[in-house]
Formats: sequence, C-alpha cells, structure tokens
Amino acid sequence: MLFNIFTRTNAITDTISDFVEPYITQVMDLLTGLPVWLQAVAFLVVGIFTLVGVIVFIKKFIKLFLVIAVIGGIVYVLYTQTDILDGILGTFSASTTSILLLM
Repeated sequence: MLFNIFTRTNAITDTISDFVEPYITQVMDLLTGLPVWLQAVAFLVVGIFTLVGVIVFIKKFIKLFLVIAVIGGIVYVLYTQTDILDGILGTFSASTTSILLLM
C-alpha cells in the first residue's frame, strides 16, 4: 500500500515536471543570452517578488487564524455557558434525520 502511494506521487511529480520543464528551459535560454548584470537584476526582482508574496501569504494566514480562533471562542462560550445552541443543534439533528428518512 505504501509503495502504491509513492508510485502515484512520483507519477504526479513527473506530470508536473513534464508540464513545467519547457517553460523553465525557455526562461533559462532567455536569461543566458542576457548580460550578467541584467541576469542579476532579474534574479533580484524575482527574489523580491517571492519574498513579498511569502510575507503577504503569512499575513493573510495569520488573519484567517485569528478570525477562526475568535469564532471558535464565541461558539465555545455559547455552547458551554448558554442554552442557545442546544435548541439549534437539536433542531438540526432532527431535520437531518427526517431528510435522511425521506430519501
């Protein structure tokens, strides 16, 4: 079973590699035809672009984590301290059961 997973992963990796390889070759051919200083500028721009993208991704992930944590805290307080969710969950489970019985 484990061998099968690695075989599928290898097949997916080969497919992605075969798809991306012509583009990488084209970019590398373009860069090798440029002067060295222009290659350095191009790599610097790509590096800055990548760094900014990673920072933006991390900021958005932190915001998402905070929003989910606040919502989870509110639901926890509502579930443990009040009876508001008991009626909602009871209605939901009863309607779900009736829907499943009708199918």
